[in-house]
Order: sequence, then structure tokens, then C-alpha cells
Amino acid sequence: MKHHTTVLLTVICLISTSASFAQSEAPAVPKILNRVLSLEGTWEAEATMQMGGNSDSFPYSLRFWKMADGNGLYMDETATIPEVGTLVGGNIIGFDPHEQKLHWFSVDNFGTSHDHVGELLGKDHLRLIHESQREGKVFREEIDLIWKTPKEIHVRLVGTLDGQTEETLEGTFVRKSQK
Repeated sequence: MKHHTTVLLTVICLISTSASFAQSEAPAVPKILNRVLSLEGTWEAEATMQMGGNSDSFPYSLRFWKMADGNGLYMDETATIPEVGTLVGGNIIGFDPHEQKLHWFSVDNFGTSHDHVGELLGKDHLRLIHESQREGKVFREEIDLIWKTPKEIHVRLVGTLDGQTEETLEGTFVRKSQK
């Protein structure tokens, strides 16, 4: 009986110690990830795109939902852009604790896929940057997300090729649903 009691107490101590250790090991959610997780829900805007001397307005929709037990987001995006076509995109967003940077990976039906690396410039300002080569020239895409209110964000994308602006896209997105 004494042996069973000792074994039982040892097991209880190990379980309690393991649970305490696991709780103390859970990392705090980084500010940048918390900020991005606040995007969960459906957002819509009347966006404007300038490209090749043309300027067009069109509806643009974003839908974000949490994934990986709340450690990231998945985003679908859709827009029918005059002179370009219908955009259908998928995005995975997460935080790299080793780099201390946000990664926003995009894939779309136009055949493009690339990573954007992001950082907070202020509590309400996220900047994402992608750099690559196109036809031997430096392509840079810079995206700014600015939270105006919990239900309104302004998004501005500027794409440059060898420092010359190729396209701009911007709009103020309004939250249509929380989830």
C-alpha cells in the first residue's frame, strides 16, 4: 500500500511539474502577430489600381481566418480588375520567431507566388516587402496596411521595376463580418 501511495504521489508530482513547465514555456504572442490576427473576418473595398497609364476602380474582397491553433491566418482574396481579369488569391500568414518577422506568402491564379516579409512601423502600421528579379531587373512590392479603426484598414500596394513604378493599388477596406 505504501509503495502504491509513493508511486501515485510521484506521478502526480511529475504531471503537475510537466503542466507548470509547459505553461511557462508557451511564448507570448508577438505584437505583430496579434495585430495581424485582428484581421480575422471578411473585408471589402472599392479599390483603385493604376497601371500602364490607366486607372480603374473595382470591388475587392478579403476573407481571413485563423489557422494553426491561432498562430497564423489564411486569407482568400478576390477582385475583378478591368483590363487585367479576375484575381483569385490564397495567402498564408505567420510569424518566424527566429527572424522576428512576419511572413505573408501569396499565390494567385495569374501564376504568381512569392513571400512578403513584414514588420510593424507603428502599432497601427504594417509594412510588407517582397523583392525578386523580373527579366533581370529588380522587382519590389511594398504593401502598407494602416488600421484606421477596428473596422477599417487602408491598404496601399506599390510595385516597382528597377525603381520605376509599375503599378499602385489601394483601397480602404471595411469589415463586413468578424469571422
